[in-house]
Amino acid sequence: MSTVFTWDKKDMEYLLASCETDGILPYIEKYMPKPATLLESGCGLGRYVKYLSDRGWDVTGLEINGDAVEMVKKQWPELKVVEGDAANSPFKANTFDGIISLGVIEHWTDGPSAPIKDIYRTLKPGGVALITTPCVNTVRKFKKLTWWYELENKHSRKQWLSNKGPKPNRLNKGYKFFTHPAYGDFFEYRFTKNEFRDAVEGAGLEVIEHGPSAVIDGFYHDLNPHQKLVSFKNWRFYPTRTGAIANKLLSIFPYFHPHMQIIIARKPVAKPKKKV
Repeated sequence: MSTVFTWDKKDMEYLLASCETDGILPYIEKYMPKPATLLESGCGLGRYVKYLSDRGWDVTGLEINGDAVEMVKKQWPELKVVEGDAANSPFKANTFDGIISLGVIEHWTDGPSAPIKDIYRTLKPGGVALITTPCVNTVRKFKKLTWWYELENKHSRKQWLSNKGPKPNRLNKGYKFFTHPAYGDFFEYRFTKNEFRDAVEGAGLEVIEHGPSAVIDGFYHDLNPHQKLVSFKNWRFYPTRTGAIANKLLSIFPYFHPHMQIIIARKPVAKPKKKV
């Protein structure tokens, strides 16, 4: 079972503008040069489908939320957007030169294996996948160790300790990785560097590059008391001067506080069989 988002049409233009600032575009330009046939797997409101199509790529979007697909078709009818599950897509094997998956694979309670295997299946041999997913960074490791997330939620903590509410999700043996949120319905997993890499390589992909991503996002989520150092509006982050300086200094340590991590991986090209 996967998480299905509820999207808001008013966010479409803000999301489109975020393509210029979210740090993903340089990887696309580096590893997926034109001409290329691309898929954005789990495209939401189609921001990268629109952005890249306008700049000459041949892009198809795949999205499980039918309402989101309809919004995209009404707003940008020229785009190719298909309703479907990123873990069981309707595309034939070996279809795409490149696949983009931004914050998608973490939303399956069974783990990331199924959507990554579908990426492998639908990539052409030699094709490149760009995948991002939430990171268990240094700050989150500390918070997990100290039960920070469980203790900071006063209402859920009191209900749990008085046996009147659900237990923390970390005590649910059905969850296989670090689960967010700490209580209540499953939303996403957050992976260590090794867990993410193992899942990608386990599907048969060869990792080309692996690093932190969405660093200011991590500062906003984990080092931002009462949102005094970084605010968020219209899908953009607005750090104060102090917040910007702190974020820059802490970024010296690559995995200290990024919200996401990114892997660029290639589907191997089969070697020709030797004649006997």
